[in-house]
Amino acid sequence: SVLEGSLLTLICSSDANPAVLNYTWSRESEGQLEQLQTGDTLTFNRTDWKHRGWYHCTAQNQHGSQNSSVMLDI
Repeated sequence: SVLEGSLLTLICSSDANPAVLNYTWSRESEGQLEQLQTGDTLTFNRTDWKHRGWYHCTAQNQHGSQNSSVMLDI
């Protein structure tokens, strides 16, 4: 849980070998995954109730990918 109006940074990391080539952030919206951005961090300068929901980070290297998820509650 995060207070509305807070600064929030979500960080995705992996100890994959070989190393991760890219990270992709997405959000579940009405049963669909909406891709947000690439990179290992996702920052909200001011959280808002509209940011509530499940966020997913996908780490990918040349051998495959793996997901991690977090529920953001405002």
